[in-house]
Amino acid sequence: MDTQEQLKDHEKRIERLEDGQEDIKARISSLSDQIKDGNARNDESNKYLREQNTEVIRMLGGIQQKKQEAHIWTWQAIGKLAIPIGGVVTLATIIVNYFFSK
Repeated sequence: MDTQEQLKDHEKRIERLEDGQEDIKARISSLSDQIKDGNARNDESNKYLREQNTEVIRMLGGIQQKKQEAHIWTWQAIGKLAIPIGGVVTLATIIVNYFFSK
């Protein structure tokens, strides 16, 4: 192979490498765009999930508060019932003792 042919061969190789670099740049650009689009979709999805999590936490807090209120109301009801029942039992005891102590 003479020098002229080698020079043409090298030029062809250089052109192929440059074309390959352009192809690689185009692919990288395409992948970069796909990644950006994917990240945008993920951000939207994450925003939706954060909103759902906030709502669930708010609901759980409300449920916990209702449970505490129900617990307090239960003990208040027991207290309110215990006083009249205790009075009735005391009155019945006094009446029974009065009649049976004679």
